[in-house]
Amino acid sequence: MKSSKKPKDVFTRFSVKAFSSVIEALTPDEKIVIERYGFGALLHFDKCFVPNNFAKWVANLVDYKSGDIVLDGKVISLTKESVHSVLGLPIGGSAFPSDTVSGKSTVLEKIGKSSMPSVTFFVNKLTKNKEILPDEDFFICFMLVALNTFLCPNSSVSPSPKHFGIFADVERAKEFDWSAYVLNWLIESIKLFKKGKSSKATDSTTLGGCLYYLAVSYSIFLFFFLCTVYLNFA
Repeated sequence: MKSSKKPKDVFTRFSVKAFSSVIEALTPDEKIVIERYGFGALLHFDKCFVPNNFAKWVANLVDYKSGDIVLDGKVISLTKESVHSVLGLPIGGSAFPSDTVSGKSTVLEKIGKSSMPSVTFFVNKLTKNKEILPDEDFFICFMLVALNTFLCPNSSVSPSPKHFGIFADVERAKEFDWSAYVLNWLIESIKLFKKGKSSKATDSTTLGGCLYYLAVSYSIFLFFFLCTVYLNFA
């Protein structure tokens, strides 16, 4: 008899280790650059570990149609406002540009490449092969690492082309609705993950998105729920 093989759960390039290595390597002047661009909050996420099994468990509780975590009749809404509260990202403003060609060309020109390298290239550029970069070039490298290892990771080793629209005019970076973008990326990733698990395919299913935000959202709810229970019985 042929054995039925269940899809294997695969986690994305979400890597606190890689993101933390970049943060640890930053000089005070480089941190000032990140703060000037409006993303100083990202400097606080050093070594923020998220257990894979816990992230997967919470993801399976998400109703991706409503954007809520649902557990035993209780609802935890995942909103761009909560993304802003947890991650400190810009909220409101314009949606991410759909035209990514110009932004990608800008990045390739700045790094002197004809094709997009892996995320590891940008990590090494900021750590092992550290060099003094113009502020704009440095910020682009940092944000590509942040997007692909922490905020919006997927299963690819290279930066997602969907991110590049913002790099056409880097000075406007904080004018975009980053909180909405990160939330939408997470919800869409969970949608694909759950649909992959429910299909008859035996290929691996990938869980992407900002697992840190997902885990914190549930943990905050659990904390207040336990506080309420305690106060009711105190």
